[in-house]
Amino acid sequence: MSRPSTRLRVLAAVAAVAALVTACGGSSGSGGGDGSTIVEAVAAVPGGLAFDAKPGGYEAFEYTLLTGATLIRNPYVQASDDPNAKTQDLYAFEGVLAERYELSPDQKTFTFHLRQGVLSQAGNPFNADDVIYSYQRKWKTASIAKAISFPAIADPDTQLKKIDDYTVSWTVAEVGHGFPLLAVISKISGEIYDKELLEQHATADDPYAVNWSNTNGNFGFGPYIMESYQDGQQITYRANPNYPLGRPATERIIQRVVPDAANRASLVRNGDVDVAVQLRPSDVQDLSTTQGVTTFTADTNNFLWAFMQTQTAPFDDVRVRQAMFKAIPYQQIIDQVYKGRANPVVGLLNPQAPNYVSTGLVDQDYDPEGARALLAEAGHTAPVPITILMSNAVPDLQEAAVQIQSFATDAGFAVTLDVVPPAVFQERQNSKQFQMMMMRDMSVSYESPPYSLLLAYNETVDARNSTMWRDPAYYEAVKKGVSAGDALSPEAMAYWNQAEQVWQAGRPQVQIAKAQPLMAFANGVTGFVHRTDNVLDFSVMSKPASD
Repeated sequence: MSRPSTRLRVLAAVAAVAALVTACGGSSGSGGGDGSTIVEAVAAVPGGLAFDAKPGGYEAFEYTLLTGATLIRNPYVQASDDPNAKTQDLYAFEGVLAERYELSPDQKTFTFHLRQGVLSQAGNPFNADDVIYSYQRKWKTASIAKAISFPAIADPDTQLKKIDDYTVSWTVAEVGHGFPLLAVISKISGEIYDKELLEQHATADDPYAVNWSNTNGNFGFGPYIMESYQDGQQITYRANPNYPLGRPATERIIQRVVPDAANRASLVRNGDVDVAVQLRPSDVQDLSTTQGVTTFTADTNNFLWAFMQTQTAPFDDVRVRQAMFKAIPYQQIIDQVYKGRANPVVGLLNPQAPNYVSTGLVDQDYDPEGARALLAEAGHTAPVPITILMSNAVPDLQEAAVQIQSFATDAGFAVTLDVVPPAVFQERQNSKQFQMMMMRDMSVSYESPPYSLLLAYNETVDARNSTMWRDPAYYEAVKKGVSAGDALSPEAMAYWNQAEQVWQAGRPQVQIAKAQPLMAFANGVTGFVHRTDNVLDFSVMSKPASD
């Protein structure tokens, strides 16, 4: 698949987009735009506009949420730990493009009844053909959706069926795949495409118009229509009057590129932008005491992760991996790097899940004496040299790595930091050219145990297993969890716990901490929701109308 062009063309002049909006008719909901504009300071614009082809990153996820829509989503509820925030109820679902769904008596087939009268951003009617086409495209192109939807979705051609123009069904192989199916199709990888529009731009070399959509956008049913794209500068959006949940209250969104995090913080502090994202933890802490600025303390799934390459020295020895687990100054990182705006982590699963089991999982504590004892047992009498790889695009990674570099000395390690551009980091991660790597990322379907357990440890696909750690006992426990039926049942949770204990013993990865939201709102902007993709849903945000 070709790389996106360095400059995506402006999709249409403002006048042309205005004509499109007018031609599409009124809102399908009761809401209406109030003429307001929210200006957001972002680190970058996405390098491509199609989830199937574009590079990852915050900006790509936010674009997808702005312009895409899924069959269902997790409803938004008040966060228990932050009065200024909402969060997702990860164990409930509500309709977006689907009005409702029902489950068959054998608990293996979900029938979705689709909304009628919905139009795409291009004005094409939504129906079951769009759903079928979308999953054909996801599975027959290089989309990441295929890898992250396993095991619930293995083959859409056999699992997804059109019943009539406004009804589709999903059938899973086992009852235990049912909840994971709902979890994954409710996230941004489950966005539905405008079949009619994309087929107009298909070619023999690009039968699903992936390349075309990667540089054109507006091929879905989301809350906003992209108005213009200026590479390296800004993107503008206009509210979609045909969004199935109603026209968003905020009429326009302007994303302005401000590469430096400190400058983004200054802009929101001074009221020059309404929202700033991808901030440094220290800046968020400073902004938390600034009058007229709102920051957020909701618990997240935005993890600071460290992965160790288990096929090469020194981390091919599990004792060295366990020693590194003890060599990390967890509380120091939370206090000094995140200024207290991060939470400890135990295990891979959501501890808020129904029937969650934490048996045998150990707390993360800095233990230099224990680390040195393990290294001695492994035959290391001198400091063990290791290099930590990380991207220069995430400032808190470097700050955390400096803390590890300092504190690991007493634990028997000599640490070198290798800070590289994002593209280099991605290439070396994919090619396994690292000893240890750090990244801040999330488990988007965090509520689904098999998703979280298999996300970084694919049993057969090397590209989805950076550490190359594979343990038959781990996969056996996951399979037993699936076979137990309901993925959230006490029986299944016991097997998920077994898998976590195997993972903990093998220690290919360290969950260092999870950062609280790294964004800030100014000028009375409201509507913050912590989502598992850790980006903003502008469709529920608003700000006071100007005088």
